[in-house]
Amino acid sequence: MPNTPDLRIQQAVALAEPRGVKVMAQSDDLDTAELERIAVLFGTRPAGVRCPLAHFACPFGKSHVAIVRVEDRPGSGDPLGFRFLVLGRELYGHLGDPFAISDRYPPNWNASGTLPDLVWPVEVLPERTVEQLDAILKAGDVSLLLGGTQALIDGNTIRLQRDEPAESLVRGLWQLLPNRDRQTLWPASFAFSDELGFHLAALPVLSVLPNKDRARALTEEAVRDYPPSKYELSLQIAVESADRVALRALLNRRTADDTIRLGLYILGFALLAALIARFVM
Repeated sequence: MPNTPDLRIQQAVALAEPRGVKVMAQSDDLDTAELERIAVLFGTRPAGVRCPLAHFACPFGKSHVAIVRVEDRPGSGDPLGFRFLVLGRELYGHLGDPFAISDRYPPNWNASGTLPDLVWPVEVLPERTVEQLDAILKAGDVSLLLGGTQALIDGNTIRLQRDEPAESLVRGLWQLLPNRDRQTLWPASFAFSDELGFHLAALPVLSVLPNKDRARALTEEAVRDYPPSKYELSLQIAVESADRVALRALLNRRTADDTIRLGLYILGFALLAALIARFVM
């Protein structure tokens, strides 16, 4: 029987002001320095840019993941509120949807002092359905959604220039990705800088990336023109034909790393069997 992952989720509320980041409330033992580092690397607000609601997910130390809700907060100096949910990588791997996790726990922006740890119920998120994905494709920008999905699966990163959060777009694209890919990709529906290394991000200003990263970083135009490939086409066919079995298989597909790892296991087993047979004979 598989082990149950650590279901505890630490939480914190922080405020970023011109003077720096101030943690207003937090769970016991939360790594405050790591929290402040992430809030700082989110970036400095460009003049005139608002952030009514955005989300991002990123590593939090070596063994945890931070899911962060970001909102404009009232006050002088345009403070920015950060609500952190910090959970183990194993639990995040079972869930894979930072938006659904954040939605489960509404923020209390007035919290102060010590906060209790949250506990995820012993359940996985509901399976995505044909109807949900069909609604996303019909209501959204199909070329950007499908092209972005295939581009991310192929190992690219995506940078979208936006003056406001692309919350709906990024949420929709996230629903189209296979489960295993969602475990290792980091989305941001808005960020003020590129310092946290997101795989998919909307930014008010697109920074110039180092040469080694440019080949894999796609702009919106490149994503729209991204050549269709197997996953994107199969997903579209499964959704349009309401093929639930095919959709389930696509969402649960192995990644390229999984396939390579499986091949190595098989090769190792074959070599071990050959050695045993040689000594037994």
